[in-house]
Amino acid sequence: MIASVGNAAALAFESALAAEDLHPRHFAVLRGLRDGEEHAQQQLASSLGIPASRLVGLLALLIDRGLVERRESPADARVKLVRLREEGRVELEKLIGLAGASERRLTAGLTAEDRSELRRLLGVVYANVAVEPEGRPARVW
Repeated sequence: MIASVGNAAALAFESALAAEDLHPRHFAVLRGLRDGEEHAQQQLASSLGIPASRLVGLLALLIDRGLVERRESPADARVKLVRLREEGRVELEKLIGLAGASERRLTAGLTAEDRSELRRLLGVVYANVAVEPEGRPARVW
């Protein structure tokens, strides 16, 4: 049941973002950059729990759209720094609104207490699977 609901929720969110011609993975990258600071591309991939090679492709679209910028680190040319541009912040706010609407649709018919309890229970379930037996964060991509 959890897998079925998770899949349905993921598809609903993917559909909501399709109007912006973006994928939930793009949303995750933008959200990962929301603090406005520069992040080393490798560290961003690690913090998001995605392979660095996959992040490169996601960033390419976001850079092409002017939402994110990438530059070489002045300290080490092998390190690429990425940060959210103002246009990306505006887009992220729009996507956060779409995410909220998608969640409201998903939880329609639940009371505020039900939604709170559902979040709590899903947090417990997530914690059970978010770390691999070796202690590494589980890859969700």
